[in-house]
Amino acid sequence: MIEINLTIVIQVVQFLLLLFILNRFLFRPTINLIEEREKKITRWKEETKNCHESMQARLQSYENQILEAKVKVQEQQELVTEELKKEEDKKLEAVSEEALRIVASTREKLQEETEALRGQLREQAEEMSQLVTEKVLGRKA
Repeated sequence: MIEINLTIVIQVVQFLLLLFILNRFLFRPTINLIEEREKKITRWKEETKNCHESMQARLQSYENQILEAKVKVQEQQELVTEELKKEEDKKLEAVSEEALRIVASTREKLQEETEALRGQLREQAEEMSQLVTEKVLGRKA
């Protein structure tokens, strides 16, 4: 059986003293280092999370700016296309009016020339009929 004597008490005291010394110089500093490291890791995780959120916000902002720029460009392109179409319509209308004016002017000239030629033909026809009459009758009318 186990005898309780002075050696056991000394061993218990030595064990308690060893625990006290180990706790004081080994366990607490190690635990403190681990806690500090965990605090640093937690802080780094928070900083990383904040940076990530900030980057996501910036990325979203840039994407929104790009979309706005695309919309503006598309609107400007539509306006330019509209203006070009209006100018094209105006030019086509002006060309059509010019063509109609030229056609009308040409018709008038043709009609005047036709009338002039008809007049000449009438004169020539009268002259020819007089000549034919003179030849047929043998005298001047």
